[in-house]
Amino acid sequence: MSQHHRETPRVAVLATLDTKGDEARFLADRLRSRGVTPLLIDLALTGTSPDDADITRADLARHGATDASGDDRTAAMESTATAAADVLRSLVDEGEIQGVVGIGGGTGGWMSQRAVEPLPFGFPKVVVTTVVKPSGEHDIVFIPSVVDVAGLNVLLRTVLGHAASALAGMVAGDAQPSPVEEGRPAVAMTMFGVTTAGGDVARATLEAAGFDVVVFHATGAGGRTMERLIADGRFAGVLDWTTTELVQHVAGGLCDAGAERLRAAAEHGVPQVVVPGAVDVINVLPPVPDEYAERVTHWHLPTVPLVRASAAESAAVGRWIGERLSTATAPAAVLIPRGGFSSLDVAGGDFEDEAADAAFETAVRTAIGDGTVITSPLHINDAEFARQAAETLLQMLDVPRQDRKE
Repeated sequence: MSQHHRETPRVAVLATLDTKGDEARFLADRLRSRGVTPLLIDLALTGTSPDDADITRADLARHGATDASGDDRTAAMESTATAAADVLRSLVDEGEIQGVVGIGGGTGGWMSQRAVEPLPFGFPKVVVTTVVKPSGEHDIVFIPSVVDVAGLNVLLRTVLGHAASALAGMVAGDAQPSPVEEGRPAVAMTMFGVTTAGGDVARATLEAAGFDVVVFHATGAGGRTMERLIADGRFAGVLDWTTTELVQHVAGGLCDAGAERLRAAAEHGVPQVVVPGAVDVINVLPPVPDEYAERVTHWHLPTVPLVRASAAESAAVGRWIGERLSTATAPAAVLIPRGGFSSLDVAGGDFEDEAADAAFETAVRTAIGDGTVITSPLHINDAEFARQAAETLLQMLDVPRQDRKE
C-alpha cells in the first residue's frame, strides 16, 4: 500500500526480538499511541522469529542473512544488517514506511546503524543504543539508552518513549524532501577554518546567482558525505574549495576522507571547480608525532596542531586531482591561487612554501592532460579570487549574468 493511501504513517522497528522483544513491543506500543503504525523487523541471529514479527529472520535470509553459529557471529551480524538494509530500501522506495527506529546494545545497535545508513538523506532514522558511534556522514539521530537495553525499567521506558515521540514528530513532516528545491538548484562546497574568508565570498556569489549552497566541513566525514550525495544526484555543481582531505589521506592526517574523494562528480557528470584549499595543512593529534618533528607546526587551537605538507605530498595531491579531473564527464577545472592555499600559506606566514605549492601545480598540469588549469596571482582568501572561482562554476552551469541577484 503506497504512502498516500495510508491513514497513518508507518515506521519500521529494528530489534533482535529474541533478546529485545519486550523492549521492541513497548516501543511499538508507544508509537501506536502517537498515531504511528509500527512494522517489527527481527534482527535476531538465531532461532525462529515470534509470531508478531512483520519481517522475520526467514524473510531476511532470503536477502542473504545467515545464522550465527560457531565462529560465524560477526559474519551473521554483517549479513543480517545488509539484508535489513535491502529490505528497508525497498520499503522506502515503495512508500511502505515513512521512518525507522532501531534499538539494541552492542550487537543490535551496530546492526541497526548499518541497516539505516544507506537510506536517503532526510528520511527519518533513529537508533537507541548503549553504544553511540555516530560517523558524522549520515543524518541518523542517536539516542543513548543510558541504561542497558535489558528489561523494561523506569529509565529505559522513559528513553524509549522519547524515541517514539521524536520519530512520530519526524514522520509528521516531509520524510523525503526533494533533492533540489523548486527553482533553486543546489551546489556543493567544501570549507575549512583556514579557507573560510574566501569561501564565504564564493558562497555568497553562488547564492546571489540563485543557488542553494550546501557547505561541507572538510574534516573527512564532510568529504565522504559530499561524495555520497553527489553520487545520489543532489547537486547541480560542485565548488570543491577546500581539498585538504586529499593531503590528509596522503600524509596520514586526521581529516582523511578516503581514497574515493573527488571521484563522484567526475563519474556522474556533475560540473566541478576544484581549488587546492588547505592542501598545505595536515591535522594531527598532540603531541606532534615524531615523523613530523622536523616540520613547521602551527597550533590552530590549543588541542589542534597543524603540520605543513611537504613538496612530495603536495605533488601527490596534485597528481590525484589531475588524474580524477582528466576522467571527468562534465566540465571541470582546477583554479590555483599562487598567492597561497590557506591563511597560513601566505607571504611571511607559518606555512609559506613556494616550492611545495609549485610542486602541486606542476603535478596537476602533468596529470590532467587536456583538462583545464587556471592560475591566479591572488591568495585563496582574496575576495577577487573567490568570485573568480564561483563565476567559473556559474559559467559551466550556463547561468547568464543578467539572471544574477545583485
